[in-house]
Amino acid sequence: MSTKESELDVIIRKAEKTDMKDVMSLIKELAAFEKLEDQVKINHTILEADGFDSEGRPYFGCLVAQLPNVSKIIGYALFFHSYSTWNGKAMVLEDLYIQPEYRKRGVGKKMFLEVMKLAYKTGMKRVDFHVLGWNPAICFYKSMGAVDLSETEEWKLFRMDHASLKSLFT
Repeated sequence: MSTKESELDVIIRKAEKTDMKDVMSLIKELAAFEKLEDQVKINHTILEADGFDSEGRPYFGCLVAQLPNVSKIIGYALFFHSYSTWNGKAMVLEDLYIQPEYRKRGVGKKMFLEVMKLAYKTGMKRVDFHVLGWNPAICFYKSMGAVDLSETEEWKLFRMDHASLKSLFT
């Protein structure tokens, strides 16, 4: 394959509950790509429950990239709302993943722009996301106008995982 193939015709749409098995497979692919397979602790049933809450309070939103005329999902973007005490409504883009054989064909860019459009139209003041330091997508994100806060503002990302939380209260 050449480094830049022709743009792929793809449908970017809001994910449905029935897509979560495919999304879960892609989440596992992403974890393997990031060499973090052991970190995945959920399954498609949890995605279905958390993303399609019957009381109308989903924990995340999701878009999928689908090839036209087939039901094959080749990528996803998963995001959720957050809040900035300095700016107000915000969004976190948790994952944006396109299967390797469909990369460099405009699919990732279409997906990214669709998420950014959704954020803009719903009044989000910013969209935050994390990228592993070795991921070549960093160049793409910078070309789209994203700012690396670890370089410009020296922000450090911290986490309290489940074991850390548990140790505080047991």
